[in-house]
Formats: sequence, structure tokens, C-alpha cells
Amino acid sequence: MKWITARRRHPLAGYVVVILALALFGVGYAAVAPTSDQAQAQTLAADAPSPEDVDVAEGKTIFDQTCASCHGLDGSGGEFGPDLRDVGPAAIDFQVSTGRMPSMNPDAQMPRKPMVMTEQELANLIAYYNESIRNGGNGAEIPYDVPDVAPDFADFEPLRSDFDSDEAYHEAVEEAEAEYQAALEEYEAEYDDYISGADDTEMGMRLYLTNCAHCHGWSGGGGALTDGRWAPEIHDSTPREIYEAMVSGPGAMPMFSDGVLAPEEKQELISYVKTLQAEPNAGGIFDLQRVGQVAEGLIGWVVGLALIVACAIWITAKQRAHD
Repeated sequence: MKWITARRRHPLAGYVVVILALALFGVGYAAVAPTSDQAQAQTLAADAPSPEDVDVAEGKTIFDQTCASCHGLDGSGGEFGPDLRDVGPAAIDFQVSTGRMPSMNPDAQMPRKPMVMTEQELANLIAYYNESIRNGGNGAEIPYDVPDVAPDFADFEPLRSDFDSDEAYHEAVEEAEAEYQAALEEYEAEYDDYISGADDTEMGMRLYLTNCAHCHGWSGGGGALTDGRWAPEIHDSTPREIYEAMVSGPGAMPMFSDGVLAPEEKQELISYVKTLQAEPNAGGIFDLQRVGQVAEGLIGWVVGLALIVACAIWITAKQRAHD
């Protein structure tokens, strides 16, 4: 105590107090931050596309051209890519549909990008994977009953070169527009049913804050991890992509089996995330990108405390100079 008392009037004592206060609050916040458990992934069973809707031979061609160079012709992996035989079709669908695969740099974490193939080509690739690459029934299935991306008119629009006259082409375009509108309405109804089917917002919030927010942020804006990796933002993710990420565990993300999060709990969590994304950003002069009440409060407290200590040091120094 005498050692501290003798040095409490040292010119650097105030700065030491600020540093210790910041370190104390930082360590305290890290200690109480939630963590999640890792578990082997399973998911609910759903109906896959019928055999007549896919072309397994084309799927093999796509795999050989875009996947085999890193993952091997049999999917067993190699120097530049992991073994795919046990990851399951949900992992394949997630990685390809979010544009993370195929990758030109297998050593780097890939960001979200537009998908490089069509939905039909992806379905063909998954059909080939299930038939020739997958090891039995290992890995998570694709949750087809969870809404994915909304339909695109480009998938319905006819090619002008397929018609001999403008009149026939315009008629085909009108039919395509009608089909597109019907598909869009069906998708929106399924989406609304899935999101509104989760009726426990508080449960969804607790599940997200416990299992997701410490990496993806309170608002889903993402955040930095160790070793130069990062947790991506999930603002543009569809409900199916979020579900597939939970059951396949891409990168450093843990996997959540039905024993950890039941399908109904996953639905509650996804509904909370999509509802949260729909909320407008209040903004303001000091917009912190909706990092969350706890983080915003911590930042406000630390900054405020630092300013108070700095003012106290400045006032004390001025008083000493005056004396």
C-alpha cells in the first residue's frame, strides 16, 4: 500500500488507471460472453428433386470440371481440398449456392459471391454427389421445406432465338411472366408461413444470442475471429442457407444436431434473425452498425470513463501548474 501511495501522484499514474480500467472491462466482457457447443450435425428429412428432374451425367461433368481438381475425382480430398464424402448434400448446397465454391484460392476463407452455376446445374451436381461421392447416408440432408432464394424471372424468360416471329415470342414472354408471378406468390406464401410459424420470439432471441451473436454480432453484421478469419454477415442469407450453415458447420462454425437445437428451435432462431434484419437502423451521429445493446453500452461506458479520467488528469495538471 505504501508503494502505491508513494506513486499515486506520479504524472503517469492517471494513464495507468485508464489502461487498467479498459483492460478490466475488456476481460470482464470476454468472460461473460456466451459460447456454443459443437456437435455432430443431423437435420430433418425432406423430399429431394425426383430423378426425372436431374441429370446425373451432367452433374458428374460439373464435378469433374469444378470440384475434382481440389477434392479429387472420388471426393476423397487432397492437398488443396477436404474430403467431401461425409459432409452431406446440405454442405455442398450451402457452399455452392452462396458462391463460396468453387474457389480459386483454397487457402483463403471465401466471401459470399453470386453463384457461378444455375439452380438446375446445382441440382444435377448434388444428384451426382449423392449417387457417387457420398459415403452412405452421412452428413446432413438439404432442408427443402425451408424457404430458399426467391424465384428469378431469368429462369422463366424464353430466348428470342427459339421463336420465328415476334408475336410468338411476346406470347411466350407473357406466359413466362404469369408462371413467374405464380412461382413468386407461392414462394412468398411459403416464406411467410415459415417465418410466422415461429411464435416464440423470445426463444429465438435467446438461441441466437447464446449460439450465434458472439461471432456474427448482435445484428448479424459479422465480426473478426482468430488467425485472420472472420464470421460473415448474414443479412443476405436465406432461411435455408442459415439452416444449412447450422447443420453443416462451414469453416470455424460449430454444427448443431437435433439434440442441440431441434428443428423447431432452428425455425425460431431463423425467424428471429429475419425479423431482426427487417428492423430499420436508427442511425444517429455515432452509428455503431447495430452491434447490440451490451456492446454499445460497453463502448459508451469505456469511452465515457476514459473521458472522465482524462479530464481529471488535465484539471489536476492545470492546478499543479497554477500552484
